[in-house]
Amino acid sequence: MPKSKLYKKIMDGVFEINLLDADDSGLEEISKNRFLGLSLDEMKKIQRYFKKENRNPTDVELEAIAQSWSEHCCYKTSKPVLEKTIFRIDAPQNIFVIKEDAGVVEFDREYAYVVAFESHNHPSALDPYGGAATGIGGILRDVICMGAQP
Repeated sequence: MPKSKLYKKIMDGVFEINLLDADDSGLEEISKNRFLGLSLDEMKKIQRYFKKENRNPTDVELEAIAQSWSEHCCYKTSKPVLEKTIFRIDAPQNIFVIKEDAGVVEFDREYAYVVAFESHNHPSALDPYGGAATGIGGILRDVICMGAQP
């Protein structure tokens, strides 16, 4: 589908995204071109929703959905793996497991350590340095929030 048919400018900086008329390749193209990180199945779910609404989404709406469905927000790919493995382990050294972001594990009678998990995915695709810095900031936040020192 030509780009001119995928995007319609509504006002300065806001565009209508033509999901209603997009076929599978068009949906994949929209996700790829806009760096949404959404699968074809996810794009089809969004398309079905907006078909019921009888309108196309704006780029702002689509970006908001993509962010809320991202690995960073909902751990869509890593959470099922963790639930089948790590989260099922009933280990006495696990002092506090919150099942996302961080947990506390006993080292010995005097010390414990925090294990943190960071999945920050933006702006890594556009700015690797900024994305890495944001990810490191997330790790530090999670460690400090657990009451530990980085």
